[in-house]
Amino acid sequence: MPRRRISISTVLPTILFIAYFLHLDKKILRDVAFDPASTSSSSSTKNTAPHTPFPPRPNTKINTNTNTTSLKNKLADDCHHIYLDLGSNIGIHSRLLYQPHLYPHALKSKFLFDQQFGPHRHNNDLCVFAFEPNPIHRERHVNLTRYFAQWGWRYHYLPFAVSDSYGNETFYHNGDGHKEEIGFGDHRLIGKGAVEEVVPTIRLVDWIREEVRGRRLPKKVFGKYGGIYGGGDGKPKV
Repeated sequence: MPRRRISISTVLPTILFIAYFLHLDKKILRDVAFDPASTSSSSSTKNTAPHTPFPPRPNTKINTNTNTTSLKNKLADDCHHIYLDLGSNIGIHSRLLYQPHLYPHALKSKFLFDQQFGPHRHNNDLCVFAFEPNPIHRERHVNLTRYFAQWGWRYHYLPFAVSDSYGNETFYHNGDGHKEEIGFGDHRLIGKGAVEEVVPTIRLVDWIREEVRGRRLPKKVFGKYGGIYGGGDGKPKV
């Protein structure tokens, strides 16, 4: 299957659009216990386990003539649609994408996901890349990866903050553990009481180019995607 070129300039506006709408449901969304029995049987098709996440590969070769990567394998290979969850906290929005029936009151988020990925999407067509630098949530994301893998749903945990450069950044725990540390970030929200945490950063544009752009598309698509926003006749999207 030939690799498909994806314009980065069209990816980033979609990311920002999704982030805004998901923000509107933040007071409605609450965690739901990991209960395999609560998963819809209509999406129980088995597949392969997700990739093991790893840092960006510095040896990626860029062909400056075509502006495409020559790396053989990508994390997004065999993903039809892709959801980038930037600052995923404990991954609730990713769960809502895969299991919307568990969040019946998150109407704005459900509307957005249906618009972007279709109301008749199939979870085996989707790949989620969850970027979350807070080490407190690491175990949660590892468990989510295993949980989704039971049905072959591909959930990739990446323990980095996204940036416009590679390196490290000082973030702060702001004393809101009772709210899943939703205020964890690069600002002190409670003055001297904030606790520093140095986290690794990756350059998002480079990561998309290395791991998403030109990915190998799956040979079979399970869902129906005609008419989705920005997807034309069901073409793959990020």
